[in-house]
Amino acid sequence: MRALIFALVSLLAACGGTARTDDVARPGPQGGPGAQRYDLNRDGIPDVWKYVEEIDGQQVVVRKDFDINFDGKIDIWRTFENGRKKRDRMDMDFDGRADVTVFFDEQERIVRKEVDVEFDEKPDLFKYYSEGVLIRVETDSDGDGRVDFWEYYKNGRITRQGSDEDGDGEPDPDRWVETKG
Repeated sequence: MRALIFALVSLLAACGGTARTDDVARPGPQGGPGAQRYDLNRDGIPDVWKYVEEIDGQQVVVRKDFDINFDGKIDIWRTFENGRKKRDRMDMDFDGRADVTVFFDEQERIVRKEVDVEFDEKPDLFKYYSEGVLIRVETDSDGDGRVDFWEYYKNGRITRQGSDEDGDGEPDPDRWVETKG
């Protein structure tokens, strides 16, 4: 269900719903000056908020907020830089706190994804991308704030895995496993 809602919001992120502009500054999901509000499910309550600023004489999107489960609370906070998607923060368990942060390059390709798997407000899974393609995953499996498991990818397949069993923050030489990838 979450995937379906997320896909729906992604498809409609261009905001094909009915837009209104707020005239009164209000915090949070109510919007602010110049915030365009969109009602994707047509229930009379905004689900997407788009914020623009004038930069060099042009209206440029600086932020979009999304309520993907239609509960009245923002679940995705998207920021833009120079009109391009820069970062997404997502609340995957709908508790009001971001659990996933995705960083994008100038071509809006994913560069890094940080995931709070334990929902304790600390990322413990880190995914790294090159030109939008996954190349490495690092995990802090014991919650001590240090990576202790690594996976390297090539052409979508794991080529090497390693772990840190002695707690020094580095993969142990005898814990590397090479695969045919």
